[in-house]
Amino acid sequence: MIRIVPLVALFALIAGCASTFPKTDTRMEGAQAEFDIPPKELLARVKQALSEPPLNIGVAEENKGSILTGYQPFPGAFRIARRWQEQTRYRIRIIPDFDQPTQRAQMVITQSTEQRGGEGMKWESVDVPPRPERAAELLRQLEAKLGGGGGAATTRSAS
Repeated sequence: MIRIVPLVALFALIAGCASTFPKTDTRMEGAQAEFDIPPKELLARVKQALSEPPLNIGVAEENKGSILTGYQPFPGAFRIARRWQEQTRYRIRIIPDFDQPTQRAQMVITQSTEQRGGEGMKWESVDVPPRPERAAELLRQLEAKLGGGGGAATTRSAS
């Protein structure tokens, strides 16, 4: 019995403890930009841009200036002898400007990514590193689409 305890402790130390854990984005920041466009107009133009090429991710849910997009597929990391699949969706919030709420708005984009090992497997959000660069890229694409009739005043992206 006394010999078993050190062996169990050694096994638990070697096999049961993770040496590193996946990084998470605890700042809860997203890519953001300010637009010289009224908030309701900006919301309508963003919804249209999401449903057209090249994005084609559409709107899954909308509620009072907040949009949840459909999923956008991405190749994931190469692990365990195969490339995993990832899909990302975005929360886009249109916020009226504090000083000029009827004339200007801020857009904030955050992302949520899921992964799976292959077709037919369950999508999971566990152990997926944050992908803030995807939210920043979506913001750049939306700015390019919206640039024609009023435009972004300032842009800040989460890093």
